[in-house]
Amino acid sequence: MSEQLADSKRLYATLARTYDDETKYITGIRKRAIDALHLQPGETVLDAGCGTGWCLPALSISVGEHGRTVGFEPSPEMLEIARARAAKQKLGNVTLLHASGETVTLDFAPDAILFSYTHDLIRSLASLHNIFRQAKSGTRIVAVGTKLFPKWFFVGNWYLRKTHQMTITNFDGFERPWSLLAEQCAIYSVRTTMPGSRYLFEGRLP
Repeated sequence: MSEQLADSKRLYATLARTYDDETKYITGIRKRAIDALHLQPGETVLDAGCGTGWCLPALSISVGEHGRTVGFEPSPEMLEIARARAAKQKLGNVTLLHASGETVTLDFAPDAILFSYTHDLIRSLASLHNIFRQAKSGTRIVAVGTKLFPKWFFVGNWYLRKTHQMTITNFDGFERPWSLLAEQCAIYSVRTTMPGSRYLFEGRLP
């Protein structure tokens, strides 16, 4: 286990029970990210680093009963909440795996992959290589999260770093969190939201 992954698991062991309540403010952009996947009935979607499973119900509905939704999560505490959510909402087409990005093994090739507020995961080339080598050509990639403001807004960036210490262990690439994803995609686009601290990445694998 990498040091960063160990730090992340310790962080989320404490945060898991309050995570959903503390992240209500990102509900809108998470919905936009799910819409950006353009899921169709019968497709298979991977929720990479699914956390407490907030996105699972919407993903499950989008692919329908003949589709498949799979999530993986390295934090046992977060995964426990995700499994409880899937069971409570009777999401029969959802499979959840206890794994990290570096170790996850898939028995399918996803049509689409969602990275929702998974900064540590998308800054790990080992994780991205492992996930993408198991995907099919042209797989749709969507990532959403927080980025730094322009450099001149140093007060805002200090605040972002301070407040995101509870969810991020490595601030590497925080000015362009999607840069490693972009290197793996044949085409991509990035939109930032006002006031400029959130982004929505859309791409396709070669």
